[in-house]
Order: sequence, then structure tokens, then C-alpha cells
Amino acid sequence: MARRGDEARARLVEVAERLFAERGISGVSLRDVSAAAGQRNHSAAQYHYGDRAGLVAAVFEARMGLVNERRVEHLNRLDELGFRDDIPALVAALVEPLVAVVAETNGWYGRFLARVRFDPFATDVVDALPVAEAVRDTTRRLHRVLTDLPSPVRHGRIEKLNTLLIGTVAAWEWARDRGQRRLDESLMSDELVATGAAVLTAPQRPALDNVPSLVPSATGADR
Repeated sequence: MARRGDEARARLVEVAERLFAERGISGVSLRDVSAAAGQRNHSAAQYHYGDRAGLVAAVFEARMGLVNERRVEHLNRLDELGFRDDIPALVAALVEPLVAVVAETNGWYGRFLARVRFDPFATDVVDALPVAEAVRDTTRRLHRVLTDLPSPVRHGRIEKLNTLLIGTVAAWEWARDRGQRRLDESLMSDELVATGAAVLTAPQRPALDNVPSLVPSATGADR
């Protein structure tokens, strides 16, 4: 009975990951997940996970547990090697474990994270989960390293980094399912680390003073 229960829970999480990725968080009911998972009892997801928040948390934790474990190992290695405050190394701590787990699991996790990223309800659910601790730790380190940037700019840069990471991984995962050409895992990670570090370290005001504005001025002729 315990084994069947574990199998049922795993199947519900697997199906929920796909449905949330396809339809969005609010577009999927627990009954939808139970039915798609082949459960005769359409209240099975509610029985095992309580509500939508519990199911979203379960999907997030199912993959992020392994991602978090690898991120912690990565951060520990940085500390040992004296790279605690190295920006590309910190970006790699965010990028490489996620890309690896998405590649290994062959599921919908990247696209699920993209849905969570822009869903306030789901974001509130996952942000405080213990399996997100390595993300929080890396973010704190980046804030400490980027103190030359004003606080609003620093926060914005880190938000852009997270959006770049999740959006790119989701598209990379989707390309696989569509049979499209895509970068291999190693090059994908390298490119994301390079572009992510560039986002964080770009000059605050590029030298564009001599470039004419493309926005029409509010002159009398324009009114």
C-alpha cells in the first residue's frame, strides 16, 4: 500500500508539472491533475497535497531538491577555493545545476518554472521553501559583491539574471520537445553564465551620449 501511495504521488507530481507548464498555474485544477494521472478517484491530488499551493510546492521540490543540493556543493567549493565573491562563479552556481537537472529529467520543469516566475500566487508558495535556500544564499552573495551599484539597480540586475536564466532554460527545454536544434548542455551552461555575468556587470550608463534619440521630442510640430 505504501509503495502504491508513493507511485501515485510521484505520478501526480509528474502530471502536474506538465499541466502547469502547458496551461499556467491558475489554469489547472486538482481534479484535472487527478484525472490526467489516471486516478479513478478524482480527489486523489487533493487527498495527497491538500490544495493547489501544496501541489505547486510538491512539483517545485521534486526537482529543486536535487538542484539545491548541487548548488550547495558548488557554493561550498567556491568557499574552499577562494572564489566566494567571484561573479561568474556565483552565476554558474545558479545556472549549471538547473541546466543539468532539466537535461537529466527530460520533463517540463523549465517551463513550469517559467510559469511560476510570473505567477504571484506560485511565487509566494515557492519563495520560502527550504529547497530554495541555495538561491537565496547566492542572491545574498551577489548583493554583497555588487555594492558599487545603487540598491534599486542591483535588485533589478539580479531580477534580470533570474528572468534570463529561467526563460532561456524553458525555451531550451521546449526546443528539445519540438525537435529543434539547440546548444548541448555544456555550451548552454557556458553561454548562460557568460551572458548572466554580463547582465550583472554591464556599465550602469553605456557611452551612448552621441546616439540620437529615436523618441520624437514634444515640439510644437509634433503636437
